[in-house]
Amino acid sequence: MRIKLGDDERVIVKTRQHRRVLVRPVILLFLVVGASGFGLGWLGREDVAAWAADLTPLLTAAVFVIGGLLMLGWSVRPYLRWARTWYYLTNRRVVIRTGVSARSLRELPLVLIRELVVRQSVAQRSVQAGHLMLLTANGETTLKNVPSVHKLRELTLDAIEDLPRSVMFDGADFGAEQAIRWSAPAQQGPLHV
Repeated sequence: MRIKLGDDERVIVKTRQHRRVLVRPVILLFLVVGASGFGLGWLGREDVAAWAADLTPLLTAAVFVIGGLLMLGWSVRPYLRWARTWYYLTNRRVVIRTGVSARSLRELPLVLIRELVVRQSVAQRSVQAGHLMLLTANGETTLKNVPSVHKLRELTLDAIEDLPRSVMFDGADFGAEQAIRWSAPAQQGPLHV
């Protein structure tokens, strides 16, 4: 799914979370596969305990089911979340698109951004990744585990600086002449607020 761009809008950056977020799911995948293989190997021995010999078909199915569920929850689901989350920076807004089966799209106009904050752990700093927090008057939006987070911050600041000045002041076009009404209309009664 592509994002729809407005008139004169262009994509500056399209990125997703840094690959380092996949390290834990990959390690867990290897552990689950190894443990499942060990369990199936133990059940396949000739000198297996008598109680296990009677339950071998049931225990084999349980190893497959439990191993499959653990792989889905610990490895496949985080991978799909990573693969289906995109961050876009355009010359007008920041867009966060997420979702596998149900999609969500969050947009933050650059005009609303008041402050950009970068947070990095030691591990993130070693790969130049980090969290970019976009602070507005209404709260904050965080882009998590962004690769080259300082470069994205600079590009966002440049995009904010390049906004037309009329957009920066609630859409009022200060370059054009506007008719100003200098006389107040006559009031016909008390003003109720």
